[in-house]
Amino acid sequence: MLYRACVIALSRILSTLGRAQRAPEKALQNPFLEGNYAPFRSETECGSLELVSGEVPAALAGTFYRIGPAPRFEPLDPVLYHWFEGDGMVDAFRFDGGRVAHRRRWVRTDKLRWEEQAGRALFGGLRGFGRRTSALGWKALGFTPSELIELRVRGLLGLPPREDQVRRIMRAHDRSNTNVLRLAGRLLTLVESSAAHEIDPETLATRGRFTFGGVMEARRMVAHPKVDPETGDIYTFGTSPRPPHLTYYAFSAAGSLRFSRDIDVPFPAMMHDFGVTATRAILYHLPATMRYENFKSSTPVRWEPSEGARLIVIPRDDPGAPARTVDLPACFVFHTMNAFDDGGSVVLDVVRYGRLPLFDLGGENPNPPLTENPEGRLTRLRIDLDNGAVSETLLDEAPAEFPIVDPRFTARPYRYGWMVCRRGDSDGRGHHNAIALVDHLERRARYHELGRSSFTSEPVFVPRGEGTPEGEGWLLAVVYRAEADRSDLLVLDALDIERGPVAVLRCPHRIPYGFHGSWVARG
Repeated sequence: MLYRACVIALSRILSTLGRAQRAPEKALQNPFLEGNYAPFRSETECGSLELVSGEVPAALAGTFYRIGPAPRFEPLDPVLYHWFEGDGMVDAFRFDGGRVAHRRRWVRTDKLRWEEQAGRALFGGLRGFGRRTSALGWKALGFTPSELIELRVRGLLGLPPREDQVRRIMRAHDRSNTNVLRLAGRLLTLVESSAAHEIDPETLATRGRFTFGGVMEARRMVAHPKVDPETGDIYTFGTSPRPPHLTYYAFSAAGSLRFSRDIDVPFPAMMHDFGVTATRAILYHLPATMRYENFKSSTPVRWEPSEGARLIVIPRDDPGAPARTVDLPACFVFHTMNAFDDGGSVVLDVVRYGRLPLFDLGGENPNPPLTENPEGRLTRLRIDLDNGAVSETLLDEAPAEFPIVDPRFTARPYRYGWMVCRRGDSDGRGHHNAIALVDHLERRARYHELGRSSFTSEPVFVPRGEGTPEGEGWLLAVVYRAEADRSDLLVLDALDIERGPVAVLRCPHRIPYGFHGSWVARG
């Protein structure tokens, strides 16, 4: 009890550092806790989804995994809660003989286990960790009362926490909620703030943290690694609030480290994705800053366009070759469709925003309505490596996100890509009410439109077979039907998305909007 009293007192003292001034009586709305963004706090199983229409192709044999945020408990501060900080929840749709089973499980990180033991949320999120974390939360992270005093003093002196303290603090931010895919022979869940977690492909039980042989034990790894379709080699990077802020990694297909290299950048930034070609890696260092001092306020990610935007181009497989920096107008990129070499140029197809969405938008509400966010559009960036010039070409007018490609053509010249987008009228209960097929050869897009009250998360491409031509296969997508407050699983012909779905399967409940996923064929 004495420890608890000391920690409570010290937490209150610590909370005065950079406290955000917000009137407690204000009842601000948070769109990430409403509608289909709201958490569905149940683990469920269904042996066979109801077939509403069509027929599930018998050739579809394997599992469609997807992941998204699902906070297990009510956030300590619902106004400050951000969509990116919900606990990871994995959905597995298992295709077998024309039937589809569904299972849904949380990724049990240390953070989630500590909260389940307590029966409530213990930690503040991105916008309020030091000011909102409970006494039990600090104790779970291993902080003593004297260390909390030290944190307070270091903050007053403008010093960041010690490295070992940062590592412990980051365990509270480990939601493992952003991507789920097979890497290094394991099914892994990923988030850019910590190491991966391995889960059982059948039961979805969490097996524990996976650190690539200890390489990522105390380091971060983004949720969008790239896998070379010919060699299976894995390329990724991680960021840090401490210089040099950026580290690039190359692993073998089995997950052993081939090499890593630090890259000096002028400030720590939010970097979510990157591009890889057959010969190069291209990292997006854009003016979405994540400085240590940002975290003393409720604006941890800040838009500072005066800091400039740059692409960092490095040889993909040569750790000793110099990095090249190419400047471009201030913009932000969450996701890459694909990248490839084209003679003396590098081509990047990305969803480009004119400024940072979802953070630092101004106004009283830290989470304003989604309609107030800037919109992204599919854009081609071409880097002329001879003179360092970057040209931009708009590829489609529709507001879009979550671009994907046939994974067999990752890092190679390609013809087809897919993305979610907004088309026509919408009732506002979701953001993306269409799926687009982008044909780069014909320079046009075709759409599968879902209507004004149906909204999709990222689709996943499944090839008909290993040797089939590019794009021949299916798209799998989870679609929320707002009028009925439920979700369907759609199977679409990937190259003929304008016609009706090949099959529609009804889920027994709604599935909240999620992030990313993958297909694992039955072995």
